[in-house]
Amino acid sequence: MAYALQQLINGITLGMIYGLIAVGYTMVYGIIGMINFAHGDVFMVGAFIGIIVITALSGITSVPLGILVALLLSAALCGLYGFSIERVAYRPLRGSFRLAPLISAIGMSIFLSNFVQVSQGAKARRYMRTTNEEHPVGAQLMGAEPADFPPAALKLAEAGFDV
Repeated sequence: MAYALQQLINGITLGMIYGLIAVGYTMVYGIIGMINFAHGDVFMVGAFIGIIVITALSGITSVPLGILVALLLSAALCGLYGFSIERVAYRPLRGSFRLAPLISAIGMSIFLSNFVQVSQGAKARRYMRTTNEEHPVGAQLMGAEPADFPPAALKLAEAGFDV
């Protein structure tokens, strides 16, 4: 029952994230009349900023304060990213033919994705686990050494899965 409840919470959380991104796409299209394909990539940059800030503050401050600082800093820097993207990539193309801003948006999306991949690396990261419970697969094993894995997770790790 606890597993089903956790999956329900995970689904609701992911649905809310998708909904937030969809509302952003809709608002941008309604206001400026173009689809901003870099919109999701700005969210990705914000997530990485949040992870970096939380990791940097993990031993210095309390967890709620670290999360609050990460949220505020992520929001501010994402706003700055959005402002600079609009100034550099979209505003110069406002009066041009309809396909030019679309191509610029796709280019900005590719640029932001590759920027994060180069700056943060392409490999999956493992973070310290927060509980001592053992789970066969999933995010609860992040940060654990392969020798600490339960047998099922060890077989998955040997098969090449990132658990």
